[in-house]
Amino acid sequence: MIAIHFLVKVFFLIQVFSTTILAEANQLRINPENVLCQAIPLNEAALGVWAFTMTKVKSPYTDGELFIIKEQGSYKVAIKFSMDILTGQDVVIADNRINFNMNISGLERVSFELLVDGDCIMGESYSINGSSQIQGSRKYPGS
Repeated sequence: MIAIHFLVKVFFLIQVFSTTILAEANQLRINPENVLCQAIPLNEAALGVWAFTMTKVKSPYTDGELFIIKEQGSYKVAIKFSMDILTGQDVVIADNRINFNMNISGLERVSFELLVDGDCIMGESYSINGSSQIQGSRKYPGS
C-alpha cells in the first residue's frame, strides 16, 4: 500500500513538473518581450569573435582573431595575432559595416574597412605598404 501511495505521488509530481516546463516553453516561444525573440540590429550583428586571414602582409599578421564588443554604448575592437594583441581606434559600426584604425609597432597606421554578412566577414586593410584583402568567419564557443 505504501509503495502504491509513493508511486501515485511520483506520478503526480512528474505531471506537475512536465506541465510547468511546457507552460514556460510556450511562454518563451510566444512572448514578444523575450530577448531571444527580438531581431538583432545590424550593428549588433558585428559583435563577437572572428577568425580571419589577410593577404599581402608579413608573416605574423597573416591571420588572427578579431574581437568586437559594445561597452557603455561604444564599440571596441581588438585583434589578436600570434605575437601581440592590438586595439582599434576610431571605431565606427554602422549597419553591417565596420571601420577602424590601428597602429602596428606603434608607428604604422593601418585602416580597416570590413563588411559583415551573416557569419562571414570580408573587407580590406590599407597602410603605406598597400592594401590587403581580409576574409573570415564567426567563431562560436568551443570551436
